[in-house]
Amino acid sequence: MMTAATQSPYVRSAQGVAGYSPANHTGTSNQRLVSRDTVGAKYMEVLIGTIVKGHGATRHFHPGLEQAGFMFQGAGISEMDGAETEARPGVWRHYRKGVPHRVTVTSDEPFVTIVVYAPPYAENREAVVLCEDNSSPGHAAASALGTQSAIAKRPRFDSPHYAGARFEPIINAEKSGAEHMEVFDVHLAVGGGTSLQTLLGMEQVFFVRSGKLVGEIAGETFEANPGDFVFIPDGVSHAYTAPDASGTEAFLIRAFANAEQE
Repeated sequence: MMTAATQSPYVRSAQGVAGYSPANHTGTSNQRLVSRDTVGAKYMEVLIGTIVKGHGATRHFHPGLEQAGFMFQGAGISEMDGAETEARPGVWRHYRKGVPHRVTVTSDEPFVTIVVYAPPYAENREAVVLCEDNSSPGHAAASALGTQSAIAKRPRFDSPHYAGARFEPIINAEKSGAEHMEVFDVHLAVGGGTSLQTLLGMEQVFFVRSGKLVGEIAGETFEANPGDFVFIPDGVSHAYTAPDASGTEAFLIRAFANAEQE
């Protein structure tokens, strides 16, 4: 049962969130959880997508944004840059900007996935290009000037603010060529987490997989349970910890301001 603390506007759950049918998809319902409209997010958009058998996305690419997804259930065929692989639960996928991709569901049970866009997509028609082959304009878009130096300056997890916390990279510049986002597998021992701090130039979202995550954001306390998303805006003070004896497992998504947003 949700407590009063979980009513924080920074804690989001898919329960009760109305779905919408995204453009260029069939048999698909999305629930938008983190966006400008829901929590004031500027650098990312996070949603839950549900797709039924035989349906999915038309082949397309995003010229100016990148996308990532984590699949909870179901199975399908995922195509990225002309190569097909089996989509299965428990795996993160990252789609660089300008790289064609699509997915088709093959399982009887629905395909359910977290979807992350950075910068936000928000169903902007100018942010998607339908394509038939890898020669389509905009394929494999080049990095903006200064991107690598900006990546090198991003906050690390080795500061004195962190204790009893392990952050294992899943998606980042080194592993997948990500420019605008990073994803980490997070393990917090009991009492582990971060003391009060403020980080600039990025937004963070936790997805709690097991245990609890408690703390404060912008002076307001929160409690998040398995299945909850926790949004931490750019430039606000925040702290979090694992209160249970079994610790907490979560995914951490970080999205960064780009040159056009700064």
